[in-house]
Amino acid sequence: MAFKVPHRIVSFAFFVTEILSYLGFGDQTATLKEYCEDVPPESDRQKPEYWFTMAMQRIRSLKPDLVITTSVAQEDLHKRIREEGYQTLHLDPRSIHEVEDSYIQIGKVTGSLEPAKRLSRDFTGGLTALMDKVPGNAYRPKLYCEDWNTPPTAAGAWYTELMIQIGAHFFPMLLREISRPVRIQEMLKFDPEIIVFAIRGAGLDFNPNEALKRIGWQKINAVKKRRIYSIDQTLLNRPGPRLVEGAKLVQAILGENFWGWPLNNSPLIRKIVD
Repeated sequence: MAFKVPHRIVSFAFFVTEILSYLGFGDQTATLKEYCEDVPPESDRQKPEYWFTMAMQRIRSLKPDLVITTSVAQEDLHKRIREEGYQTLHLDPRSIHEVEDSYIQIGKVTGSLEPAKRLSRDFTGGLTALMDKVPGNAYRPKLYCEDWNTPPTAAGAWYTELMIQIGAHFFPMLLREISRPVRIQEMLKFDPEIIVFAIRGAGLDFNPNEALKRIGWQKINAVKKRRIYSIDQTLLNRPGPRLVEGAKLVQAILGENFWGWPLNNSPLIRKIVD
């Protein structure tokens, strides 16, 4: 498809807005925050008609020449926008390669391919550096990450590949499998040694002590050993450039507990308090 270089862009995803800003389109981008992806994925799979109506009204009022949507939750919206004749791009990255490629796709539609390629290379280089930090023959601790808590939802998509790359034995998820509710039987069978919460929309406000209140979780290794953490979710739940920083924090948690690394006192990590 041939794209017209845009002058006014509407973004339905925070990570898209971050990439556009990096590419020099910050002043030309409107982010519709109430429709962005920092919400539990299961809550917006069935959108009421008014959601679509309000979204379309906002788009028409902004008169964009490019609209970028993301995730399975916005597929129907993307179809409606395209049917109205707007230039659109839909992104749904679920693997590391797809995250890297999303930067390139945004670069192509905005006529800024070379800066996008640099961003993609920087992202790849940052992850490679983290992979190189994993000690040779290192023990891979069993790690569970959660991105929504009602119900407890195992983080998926790029999480699976990312956590394996930084040295973890990750909770059993298929590659590219999106986040899904997890049953207590699964938790007990896997018995994670570390639990990391990155709850969508919570920033760093989610209290990791919540794990102590869950029925059956007291039997889990990570809960018994108090290896429970909450991380600023904007660093893990958005497949933008800051994903490397989120992976770095999780790797520091692994290293602190199992590889003899020094304590990590990052303000972006919240530890359980008895």
